[in-house]
Amino acid sequence: MISGKGKYIKESGEREEVSLTRGEIVKVEGGVPHIMVPEEDCITFEWWDGDFQAQDLIGVFEDYTDSRIGPDKLKKL
Repeated sequence: MISGKGKYIKESGEREEVSLTRGEIVKVEGGVPHIMVPEEDCITFEWWDGDFQAQDLIGVFEDYTDSRIGPDKLKKL
């Protein structure tokens, strides 16, 4: 986290919320599905070793985005 406020949601058998703190590193092991949820405007830096592999977090993503307005919902308004 460079600035702002947010958290990671990880799913490795059970749901875990990890708050992001400015200047601290959050490490997520390869193969652990996760999403970053901004809680206010923020700037982050992310990198990974090896090939990027996306894995849907069905249900988890919707839990954190259904109450938010984004580009996908603007088209429907």
